[in-house]
Amino acid sequence: MDDDKIHPRYQVGDFVRCWYYYYQYFYYPMYPYDEEDEAMPFHGVIVDIDYAEYDSEYNIEIIYIIYCTDGSYRFFTEDEVLKIC
Repeated sequence: MDDDKIHPRYQVGDFVRCWYYYYQYFYYPMYPYDEEDEAMPFHGVIVDIDYAEYDSEYNIEIIYIIYCTDGSYRFFTEDEVLKIC
């Protein structure tokens, strides 16, 4: 990764709490939407970090791949993740 690109706030191996902030925007109306589901947090460990690059090199978003405590892998943006000590 180039030095001028953004760097992730969290690292692989960090235990995090996460929730789908953009859930309704990306998935509705394909899947049933329930506000209670959106507020439900997930907990897990970051297993990989990826970068989504849109339109230009200045429009980059960090994507965390997280192995959750329920045994599922989920993808979260940096705004949807909070490190637990």
